[in-house]
Amino acid sequence: MVKNTYIKEYVPRSWFHPKGVLKAVGRIKDRLPDVSRCLFATFTIDRQSFIEKGMGPSEAFDLTRDRVRKVFFKLRKGVKWEGKVYRISSPYCTKVEFHDDEDGWPHYHLIWLTRRFVPVEMLKALWSFGRTNLKRISNEDFDYLLKYVCKNGRVPEWLKHRDKIRIFQPSRGFLKPLPQKEKKEPLINPEKKIKRTHSIGERLDKWAKTALVVTKPKGRKPTIMEMPLEEEFKTLYDRLVYSIALDGRYLGDGKIQIINIEDIIQWKK
Repeated sequence: MVKNTYIKEYVPRSWFHPKGVLKAVGRIKDRLPDVSRCLFATFTIDRQSFIEKGMGPSEAFDLTRDRVRKVFFKLRKGVKWEGKVYRISSPYCTKVEFHDDEDGWPHYHLIWLTRRFVPVEMLKALWSFGRTNLKRISNEDFDYLLKYVCKNGRVPEWLKHRDKIRIFQPSRGFLKPLPQKEKKEPLINPEKKIKRTHSIGERLDKWAKTALVVTKPKGRKPTIMEMPLEEEFKTLYDRLVYSIALDGRYLGDGKIQIINIEDIIQWKK
């Protein structure tokens, strides 16, 4: 008999995981600045122009992310436009996202911590790879912006072959400083435990085929153990959900009570 034990889906802290992205945001949530009415630009890519050159979304990403850096650099130095110099030295951040279609072409969101005016036509000229949208952002929009990388939750195939891509990049001074005496968050099952040699796709596959077994002894701290699965957690859950419901073992919040050791065997690899 197993007491006070349940199994649940493994959710990493990762921008690439549809649920784990909330953990990634949660780690910086208390440090996010007030962006209300700040300058907010979106840069998209004219994919046809890249396709005509024999380039796909992966090559487009490598080329355009460098252009984003140059836009920030030029604006810090000052850009002359129609007889006037526009300069933005404020802290900023970049958030990259991928379109929901099969190819998953990238686009970029840029936020400067300033309410200054800059001409949208000037930004279009600095970007030059596609459309440019310029407006003021709200804190609610910023919060929503950080909660997904792909709205459909699926990572593009070309991206799965990469080892690492920085989804959210703040400049110095964009995030609020950490409290001096803040204790470091305990890293239970951190993403960085997985070797850097693993691609994003391999990590996603590993996470999908991993569950957490949690035991909560009375009066003691819970123990958490990773358990490899033969199939994806979702596949096994869908197959076993009827028997779980009949047994009254569903605890809510994705937790499934383990009563006997046989309950674990049917999940384990």
